[in-house]
Amino acid sequence: MLNIILYTFLFILSIFLIMLICPVRIQLKSTLKFEEAHINGFAHLMLGYRKRGVGINIYPEKAISFGTYHKPIYVKTLRDQSQETHEKKQTKDKKSIKEKYQFFRKIPVMQLTKSIIRSTRWEEFSLKGKLGLSNPMQTGMVFGFMNSFKGLARPQKFILALEPVFSQKMNTDVEGTMHVRFSPLVTIIQVGFTYLKFRK
Repeated sequence: MLNIILYTFLFILSIFLIMLICPVRIQLKSTLKFEEAHINGFAHLMLGYRKRGVGINIYPEKAISFGTYHKPIYVKTLRDQSQETHEKKQTKDKKSIKEKYQFFRKIPVMQLTKSIIRSTRWEEFSLKGKLGLSNPMQTGMVFGFMNSFKGLARPQKFILALEPVFSQKMNTDVEGTMHVRFSPLVTIIQVGFTYLKFRK
């Protein structure tokens, strides 16, 4: 009996380690159009392996699916929160941030972000269309970040065909694709070493 329990535990542990070592893919595809207070388009996130995993519809309909991405075996529609529940959650989040602010100050955010980006294999990153925020300065800052991102992530396929729109009104119409691959175990180890090295 003890041997059966031990072998079962070792088998489960082996499967867990294999899942941690095997590369996981994250794919995000979206087409969004912002005009003043109106948003049109769609956003879909795929997390798992090449053909199957967890699919998440972010916008406009919120849903989560399991199985193959094109023909999932299970789909669950997520309901929007009521206004009262949303307001209570916002109040709770504000209190939580204030309470944890001193803790977050000790986290080397920039170093951890760079560590995650470098441990991730960026296979594709593309943005097409026009980008214009309500503040022209913010539009310029986003474009500057996009240009520096290419040198930091070094994706195999990088397409940045955005037309800046410098105005006082929100005017954005973009089509984007992000495809990354990473090993959870390698990323966890690298992030852990980075945190221990740069923590305050």
